[in-house]
Amino acid sequence: MHALDSSKRMTKQRLAHYLDVAPPRISEGLRGAWRLNEDLKQKLIDNFGQPRGIPGRYVQAEVSGSISEFLAEEAELSRKRHLQTVLSTLFDRDFLQRLAESVTPWPEGTYSPPVLAPRQTTEMLSKLERFLLSPKFAEWFHALRQGHERLNNEKGSSYDLESFFWASTYYDIELIEEISIPVGSPDLPSTNGLREHAKAEGLAFEKINALDLASVGAALLALREEKHYRSAGLNKPVSLTQSSKHRRCVEVEEFVLTGNLIWTEESQFKSAKRGLPFAENAIFRVSGNQFQKTISPTFERDRRLEFPSLKGQANWDVDCWNTYRVELFLRRDCNYSLVIELGNDQLSSVPNGYHFPLRKVVIPSITGHCSASTILSGRTG
Repeated sequence: MHALDSSKRMTKQRLAHYLDVAPPRISEGLRGAWRLNEDLKQKLIDNFGQPRGIPGRYVQAEVSGSISEFLAEEAELSRKRHLQTVLSTLFDRDFLQRLAESVTPWPEGTYSPPVLAPRQTTEMLSKLERFLLSPKFAEWFHALRQGHERLNNEKGSSYDLESFFWASTYYDIELIEEISIPVGSPDLPSTNGLREHAKAEGLAFEKINALDLASVGAALLALREEKHYRSAGLNKPVSLTQSSKHRRCVEVEEFVLTGNLIWTEESQFKSAKRGLPFAENAIFRVSGNQFQKTISPTFERDRRLEFPSLKGQANWDVDCWNTYRVELFLRRDCNYSLVIELGNDQLSSVPNGYHFPLRKVVIPSITGHCSASTILSGRTG
């Protein structure tokens, strides 16, 4: 606090008395563990003037108590980050509007998708949700899971995966296991296919990409489990028709890290740091070398796995970090603050080898330079 520099006679004890706070608060404030409210800030400015500019950096970041704590909690944090991403999609009005329109039957003789009023959107989402929770969908979903596992075992291509998902909605559910890979033109009946069952419930699955249908169904079914929806602070299962307020699964705070930047390092990890989904049964992984890739509901064209665009409606990939930047600040109290940035240069929008920060973590107070190097040593290399 600049008030302590205003006079040699000004001590922490006297400043605490002046502000009418407990003396330990002043030490906590210098460490960044306690913040002045607006009234106390104005009182200091009125009597001691505006504080002088101090070197530092503004950052919005997750907060961790230490490097060891950050490393120990990373697996659980990655699950929470993924849960937050999925929930943000399922509670997004524009997404739900697109979802409802994609399963609405087109009026006969029309060649453009219907535009739904709010009430119609809710009705279609209600129909879709009932169907996704029905025994018939569960039967199809189980067969699709088995087919997806077969695709992975046979190292099917992205085109094979998308073709199989499409075929699984068309041909009879009990015969999905007979669909070959590559799909080709199966000589199988389609009178008992998922599309026919959806049609009987007033839904049309001809226009929705089977990848979108599978990913939404998987997430919704997983979020019926109490342990998952309660992780987001919800008291009941997620519904497509009821907007619920959920707390942020991973908190991000604002910081101004004061002091001098005394050390920085930017590089690539020797091997990518891979995160986890909030539940393995909530996703379908895309086969291939990119472990983090999952099927996301994007409402894009066919063959989107082979030729992805940057305009997808959602991205449910799990965390994958292969670049980092670390900054160490020396504070006035001779302690240190550390900023860790994590990035992924394998994204289509990021040049290979370029560090583009996608996530920031702050450790507000550490005791020495050697602690910072731990993050770059064998434990994270």
